Amino acid sequence: MTLPHARYIVLQHEGVWKINLDNKYYGPFPSRAQAVDSASGTARKAADAGYPASVLVMTGTDFETVWTNVES
Repeated sequence: MTLPHARYIVLQHEGVWKINLDNKYYGPFPSRAQAVDSASGTARKAADAGYPASVLVMTGTDFETVWTNVES
């Protein structure tokens, strides 16, 4: 059984930094760095549980992968 990919997307939403996971928003966070740290910690826990996981930062329509346990 293949587990779903947990994609934690850090982005500015309604003027603050938030994390989007499965179209649900978490936060707000006072800075991008704090949102990335929170998303990365949660993604590592998902990875430890066997899930493929990634943390991406969305700027406009561009995505930057800042952490992943998925091989390219």
